[in-house]
Amino acid sequence: MSEKLLEISGLRVHFDTLDGQVEALNSVDLEVNKGQIMGLVGESGCGKSVTSLVTIGLATCEVDEGSVKYEGEELLFRDSESTSQIKEISGYIVVMSVLLSIFGGFWTILIDPIQGRNILLGFALVSSVSWGVGFLFSKESRAHEKFMRWVRGNEISMIFQEPMTALNPLYSVEKQISEVMREHGRLVDPETPTINRIGEALFSPFSLIYRTLAAKPQSSAAFLSVMAFVIIAHRQGFADEAQSWIWLLMLVVPLMYSISNISRVRHMLTDEMSLEERVAMETSFSGSGFSMDRIDPRTGTVFSEYSHMKSDMTGYELWLRGLNPRVWLFAHRFSVSLQGLPAASAITIVVFLMLWMPFSSLMGMVVISSLLALPVIIGIDFLRLDPAHSRQVQGILEDVRIPNPEAVVKMYPHELSGGMRQRVMIGMMMSCEPKLLIADEPTTALDVTIQAQILKLMMDLRDEKGTSILLITHDLGVIAEMCDDVTVMYAGRVVERAPVKELFANPLHAYTRGLMACTPNIASTRKSILPAIPGQVANPSDFVSGCRFCQRMDRQGSTLTNRPQMIESSPGHWVEACQICLDEEEDKWE
Repeated sequence: MSEKLLEISGLRVHFDTLDGQVEALNSVDLEVNKGQIMGLVGESGCGKSVTSLVTIGLATCEVDEGSVKYEGEELLFRDSESTSQIKEISGYIVVMSVLLSIFGGFWTILIDPIQGRNILLGFALVSSVSWGVGFLFSKESRAHEKFMRWVRGNEISMIFQEPMTALNPLYSVEKQISEVMREHGRLVDPETPTINRIGEALFSPFSLIYRTLAAKPQSSAAFLSVMAFVIIAHRQGFADEAQSWIWLLMLVVPLMYSISNISRVRHMLTDEMSLEERVAMETSFSGSGFSMDRIDPRTGTVFSEYSHMKSDMTGYELWLRGLNPRVWLFAHRFSVSLQGLPAASAITIVVFLMLWMPFSSLMGMVVISSLLALPVIIGIDFLRLDPAHSRQVQGILEDVRIPNPEAVVKMYPHELSGGMRQRVMIGMMMSCEPKLLIADEPTTALDVTIQAQILKLMMDLRDEKGTSILLITHDLGVIAEMCDDVTVMYAGRVVERAPVKELFANPLHAYTRGLMACTPNIASTRKSILPAIPGQVANPSDFVSGCRFCQRMDRQGSTLTNRPQMIESSPGHWVEACQICLDEEEDKWE
């Protein structure tokens, strides 16, 4: 527990803006030991997330000074001043050469081909040489970036505070988790040989047709019948006459929608139906929204109540259903018919166009569409996840306590609840078994029960796999429950650091005391107004060099110009030693 896993010392960074450089972190010191949960707490904008992003090399800021070490290896990289100048000059030359090459192209077309060609080739050569020089001097930075890509995921993973924006909405859960594992070489060997996968992919159009016919026989039969009718009409020469009658589909299709449900519903209304048949009917209807309400499993008694998407029923439909099952059945049949009108309109227009256009054009469109679709179908089938990899992803989801992982792996982020998405993110980040997990407000926007589950899951991961955690949060209750040590940040600085029990028992800095005073507790007076820290955090461009909390409290004097030193008041308890902020009598909470 004493070995340092992550060590940040003297970290100072800034962002380049239109108004100049804006400091984000100022001499930040932070340590995370092996197997430790370190809490990082503070108001929004104090630099918590920037610290974590700088650690894994994803921040867009410029590092002025400081060090970030992981197991003794430096994670920050800065080019020497001469190398930076060479790369900057090289970039400018490349940009200007490309622009002048374009100018030479226009000169070749519009004025003088010989001169234009010479200008074009000359500046293209200058651009290539300049780019080569920049590429050569970027060798060390490319090697460091390659190292950081290995660190991210393998050694350090990060859970972002909003999983819906971190997950890709276009890919399924198994696709996204397996992609991370493939990038870091953590996937098991596929169980299907490559030659077999190629053969299955080539045969996939036929298997797709078979699966479609088996899954939807009625729809498939209707489609094939319409296509057969169109072909016969063209071949027999009565396509023009058939166009006059095609509008009957506007009546036929809604009627088919209704008939597809009538026979099953009528069968349910008969008393001769056995219990086994009713159970089978219940199972088949459950997917379509039309089902029997209850079957007593102990006595076999059937309660003949019917429902069709009860939660969406209007009061009028419920009233009809209460009057008589057959009256409700008629209303249901009529509503189903109306639902078929949009499909009927689309089908009618498509069939009319197929009868209207020449047969050769129709067949040409069918052939071209098939040829364009075949590579897509074959490619998608070949790129599908191997069964062994799918089972591996399911195992990861089981580790993060996701129920029914076989179904969840096929889902997309929008189909999952907030808690499920956060579990998927945790599973994705833990798939490569990193030693350090950075959790940036992992319980934001989750209700308290889901928060408790996510926090327990993170504790279990630490206990089972020895994963160290850097927990970034606003919630002091989460800090008290989860963490071993706490670091308090304010305005880009660390103002206090201590073991969690020591911090809550003896908060020394005024900002830490203010955060605790703003938190409700059992001893709070009922219906009382929670105190608040007065003032606001200053604009980062206006930060003083001295105590920044005194700046917020509108204090004057040398406290705003002299930077307080960090002192160790007791073993492991460090605090920024501003004498005014250490004095509890100076606390003035609103």
